[in-house]
Formats: sequence, structure tokens, C-alpha cells
Amino acid sequence: MIGLVEELPNGVAVFQATDGDAIKSNIYCEFPWCAPDSHCFVYQQSAPEHAPNTHEYIACNFGSWEKRVIGHGSGGQTMSGGRFYFQRIEDNRRELVRVDLMSGEEYIWEIPDAVPQSARLDISCDERYIAYSVKLGWSPQNFGIGLLDLHSGESKIICEDRWLNNSHLQFEPGKGRQLLIQHNRGCVYTPDGKCELLVGPEGCTLFILDVPDGNITRLPLGPPETASCSGHEAWLGESGKVILTLNIAEDYDHGKGPIMLAEAGKPARQLCAPWEMNHIGSVPSARLFCADTFHPDEIIIGSPYTDKAAVVCAAQTSYQRSPYDSHPHAYLSPDLKWVIFNSDRSGGPQVYCAAIPPEMILELENNE
Repeated sequence: MIGLVEELPNGVAVFQATDGDAIKSNIYCEFPWCAPDSHCFVYQQSAPEHAPNTHEYIACNFGSWEKRVIGHGSGGQTMSGGRFYFQRIEDNRRELVRVDLMSGEEYIWEIPDAVPQSARLDISCDERYIAYSVKLGWSPQNFGIGLLDLHSGESKIICEDRWLNNSHLQFEPGKGRQLLIQHNRGCVYTPDGKCELLVGPEGCTLFILDVPDGNITRLPLGPPETASCSGHEAWLGESGKVILTLNIAEDYDHGKGPIMLAEAGKPARQLCAPWEMNHIGSVPSARLFCADTFHPDEIIIGSPYTDKAAVVCAAQTSYQRSPYDSHPHAYLSPDLKWVIFNSDRSGGPQVYCAAIPPEMILELENNE
């Protein structure tokens, strides 16, 4: 049932924002899926009747929970500059659609055949470049990062590596001329493309890839500098720094580890010790981050400047993967008033929003 579901001693009020039987997701949490003024957020739900565009994207207003469908797509959604993007198939033509969450205006690019249909896409904030991941071969094993120049129409591979099986590529949100890349060192695939090992003993690390020239700057993460990265990381707003979690347990679904802050040329620094979390993301202002973990069941927000963190609420979700993904994937709205997360506490996947009291934000950002 949509509406208030609990009020907590810390002043947080938790609301159920969705209902119904369709499988829903608040989408992955590396950045807010919100309008720039934070009046709404976007979630997705299953819509098999719209095949091949089986993802229905819905904008939901905070507080009133009023909703409007903004499109149907085939996946590949992302955010850039406060705008929502998704892929769709129309008349056997692949398109990238931009929806302005403030005006509702739509713009469409045709995606050329050079960009693989299965590729994860991201777009630079000035809409000059689309970056994508690509499988280049299995014998020998090889992966690449491709770049499509939307001005010239040129598409090329700017980075190749045998360990880029899950690049998790993300454009730096301020200037859009760097990509954050996940490097699953030691991953192993068979000659027919079956994954035998997602990450090897070498451990997962991250590097920054310059656009468009492909220069690489490695971050001091993963063995021997730190434990392996968890695979959950994001740019810290427009600060040029990266926030992430490590994976002490080496368990992708249920693992957790220290929260780290990394930047080129400096040792990585632990944040908010002794907190250990899993999924993580930040807001465009870089003021705060949001993270979640399975055991204990916690969603937290914290400051990378004061090293303070606080529990918002428990997700009360199962963390199951099938028949739906119930990971919380919690994120914070740009105005710092809401935390949006998934939960199947009611028996099926729904999206919930936790209203954050202003006093909690003030305390986190207080240096005293």
C-alpha cells in the first residue's frame, strides 16, 4: 500500500512509493535517478507487453507519489547532467532516448551497428561522446572500451584488455572527458565465452581512462595496496575523486568492506571507519554519500569531509537475485531529503523512500 509504513526514533519516516505486481527496481545506485531540483525520481518496472521494449520507465513525485510513464525501453539506462537516457528499439532501429526530467522534452539519437546491442552505455555530460563496453574475442580472451563521437559519427576502440569483462564504465560528471573503469584482474572465460572466474586472486581494481585519447591512470586500489574492490564504485560528484567499497568477504552479493576515497596520485583513504558497506553512490554536490549492506541490514548516509555517518533505516529486504533482484541499491536525492531503495518486505519488489530529517544532515556535516 502506498504511503507511510514506519516512523523511526531517529526522525526518519519511510514511505512505500509503489505497489502492484509488476517487478520494480529503483535502478542501480551509483548516482541519483532524480530531476535536478529533486521533485521526482525515476524507477523501472517490467512491461512484457511492450516487447522488445520491456522496461517501463516511470517518474514519481516525492511526497505525493504521483506517477507518469516517460518511456519504454530495452535497457541501457543512465543519467547525465540531470537528464535520463535509455535505449529502445523502434522499427528494427536502435535508439538512445534522452528525457529531460524538468521539461519532459525528448531527444533521440540512432545507435550505429558499431555499438554492440549488449553493450553497457554511458554518455558524457555535454552529449559529445557515448562510451560502451565490447567483447572483442574469446580465444584469446579480450575486451574493449569503445567511444562514439556524436559530432563526427566516428566509433573506435580506445582501450583493450583481457580483464575488462565488467567495466562498469562511468563518465566523470563535471567535464565528461574521463571514464572510471572497473578492472577485474584475473577473470577467466572459456573459448566459447563462458565465465569461469569473475575475478582472480589478483583482485579487482579501478583506473581512469582519458577521453578521447585512451590514456590510463591507475588508482591505488586492490592487492597489494588494499583488499579487492567490491565492484561498487562511483565518482564523488564533480570532485574528481572516486568513492567505493572494498570486499573483505569476496562475496559479490552479500560481501562488504571498508568505504574508501581514491584519487590519482594519492594513497586511497578509508572513510567513516569502522563502517563496512556494499553498494555505494554519491550526490552531484559531493556533499554526502549513501551506502547499504546485508548483514547487518543497514542503509547509511555519510560525509566524506567530516568522516561521520548515520543509519537511515533498514532495507528489510531479502537480497535475493531470482526471480527478481531485491538488493536495496539505496541512493540519496540531490537535495539530501530522500533516500530511495528497493525492498521486498511486503512479499514482492517495491520502491521505498525514506524522508531524512534536516537535523541528521546538519549533524553529519558539522565539523565540531
